[in-house]
Amino acid sequence: MSNAESLSDLAAMDKHDASKLLFSQINWQELVRAGMFLSQSEYLLLERAQDNLNFAMNNKHDASTLAGALMKIADNCTSNLSVQQYVFTRVEEILGLNPCDFTGTDHEAFVRQRAPYFTIDGINIQDGPFLRGIRSKDMYTQRSASLALACLLTAREGEVNALVTWICEQLSSAQPQSAEIAIPALSMIMRRSTARNMFCSQGGVQHISNVLKRLGVNGSAQQIYDLTFCLWTLSLGEDIDHRPFLHAGTPRLLTDLLATAPSRKVVRMSLSTLRNLASSEDDDVLTELLTGGLQKLLENMIQANAHKQAGDPEVESDARGLFEVLMKNHRELSTFERWASEVQTGALRPGIVHTEKFWRENAKCLEANDFKLLKTLIALLRSDDPAVTAIALYDVGEFTRFYPNGRGVVKTLGAKDIAMEMIGHENADIQRNALQCISKIMVTNWEFMR
Repeated sequence: MSNAESLSDLAAMDKHDASKLLFSQINWQELVRAGMFLSQSEYLLLERAQDNLNFAMNNKHDASTLAGALMKIADNCTSNLSVQQYVFTRVEEILGLNPCDFTGTDHEAFVRQRAPYFTIDGINIQDGPFLRGIRSKDMYTQRSASLALACLLTAREGEVNALVTWICEQLSSAQPQSAEIAIPALSMIMRRSTARNMFCSQGGVQHISNVLKRLGVNGSAQQIYDLTFCLWTLSLGEDIDHRPFLHAGTPRLLTDLLATAPSRKVVRMSLSTLRNLASSEDDDVLTELLTGGLQKLLENMIQANAHKQAGDPEVESDARGLFEVLMKNHRELSTFERWASEVQTGALRPGIVHTEKFWRENAKCLEANDFKLLKTLIALLRSDDPAVTAIALYDVGEFTRFYPNGRGVVKTLGAKDIAMEMIGHENADIQRNALQCISKIMVTNWEFMR
């Protein structure tokens, strides 16, 4: 079975069925005969518990022995894939991680009861086997170990930062399945406030937003919901830093999800997150929401009673509450404010604020605060988004044309050197805009060159 097939098949199975299948694939007597870490009595307990897990877990001695045996096996059979898959699947089952086993607070209480069996001293998790598991070459083992560890970390202490770092690596990977295996653990660990802070400090909001963009509205509804749920948890609190959301273009992304309504759950999470962001009445947040067409979208939703059709009082409350905040702070935004909002969030989009007319009228506005906005625009020349880089090159070139001594300013700020690098870029739009940008910097009368 291939890596991808193993992930798909085992992840889709009920945890008990998956652990039963994996249990049958292991040569247990060979492990017992080795006599180094697994005794015959421990094996018999594993076998009995396979048929009746709750019976074993309701006996404190058996529960402690069972958990200890699983950790010993994971520690000593690191090269046996079936053993590794079995151990972490079994831990998931012990922690009640079947999707429909529990709801909310019931599951949290259940985990608090069983988590101590996987600790060294009742407080600190024996997390070595899990940390090795998330670095396995097998994707299913990574998924299972990370979710089990995340669940334990919601109830006990351990290497939170190591798990968060691994999650960020997976979300930023170019391989789509890397994000897929990390999303369940991310959704779980976001219950812990310290993990949310660590995740944000490692660019978490940007990582989530990038994955959502890659998924698109036709992506997995469950994955989109899980990711919007994570954004919602990150938007909680009165003292949150809004800058990561703005830089990642999250408000516009959530507005797009709200407009396409891929599922009721996604609508609820998107609305609630946007309301949390707007409730601060931060000027930059409100400007981004007002320029993104959210106000009109909410107005249409309310008039059409779309929120009532969803049968969700929270959706109705958030839709009306968010609309009221936007109405209270509504103002007609100038074209320059719209351009500034795009630059500050890093979400440059084709439109009237990227035209010759705009720059003829607004080039001098960029000299405020020691050319702060121009410096931000120049930084966007190295954006990971090719469309953003191409538009930024165009804007730098137009600023050069219409600002007195614009050529000198952009050279001093390093824009010329970056644009020169972009001439050889593999993207045709970036190439074309880089050539035009350099020409505008080098040529005095650009009009005569067109």
